[in-house]
Amino acid sequence: MRLRPRVRAGQGEVELSSGVATMKTRKTASRGATKSVKGGPRTFGRLQQALDKAARREISAALTESQGNVTEAATALGISRRGLWKRMAALGIDPGAHRS
Repeated sequence: MRLRPRVRAGQGEVELSSGVATMKTRKTASRGATKSVKGGPRTFGRLQQALDKAARREISAALTESQGNVTEAATALGISRRGLWKRMAALGIDPGAHRS
């Protein structure tokens, strides 16, 4: 399925259309990259709060064990270093606070 881009002038949006479905993307300021618009805001229900609390606890423990070394903590958690940085930013965790 080939997507044909249609650019709306002045709105900074690009529509990718296959004739069957259309996906809207928005150009970001950095390097003309696009990101999907379909995702909504992060929910703050009980389940999400419990998941965030557990993630915060596990990330903090891994950072403490690795003395603030993000690469070692990511390996111990089984995720990529970049993924750990994104998760720490979302949860407001500072790796420098775990250095001894």
